[in-house]
Amino acid sequence: MSTIEKLYQRYRVSIFRYLYRMGGDYHLADELTQETFCRAFVSLKGFRGESTLSTWLFGIAYYVYTGHLRGRPVERNLPLKHDIPDANNTNDPARHLEVRENWRLVRLTLDKLPVDYRTVIILRELEGLSFDEIGAILDKSPATARVTLFRAKQKFLQLYKQLAGDDHD
Repeated sequence: MSTIEKLYQRYRVSIFRYLYRMGGDYHLADELTQETFCRAFVSLKGFRGESTLSTWLFGIAYYVYTGHLRGRPVERNLPLKHDIPDANNTNDPARHLEVRENWRLVRLTLDKLPVDYRTVIILRELEGLSFDEIGAILDKSPATARVTLFRAKQKFLQLYKQLAGDDHD
């Protein structure tokens, strides 16, 4: 197996998951994942090792995604069943509906956040990246990444409460 194939096998799921969470569209995430790896393969020889490979790839994925947004508006879909936490692991129909509704509100809230806020929340809270890694991906300092996450969480809570209130009025 070549280096390129190993790189793809090792990181494709993480990159796809990140792009899916950013856009909420399975097919778009698949397309952008392919574009991310195409760009990475072309510029692999230029990788200087100043960051980890995963940070470098997430950075490429971030720029591929934001480039896509500049090109055309993204239609976001609600998450697939397998992306809803615990929804498939309960025999209680009321609990199942509660989990689905909560996840729908989370998805809608994420979709309303600015791209940089959504990116920081997904990379830190869902992908588990460090502030050093997030800063490298966004071409910002780790301290700026930390402040951006704080602001993103505040905005997320504000929007979530608005959406939850709108849905229950």
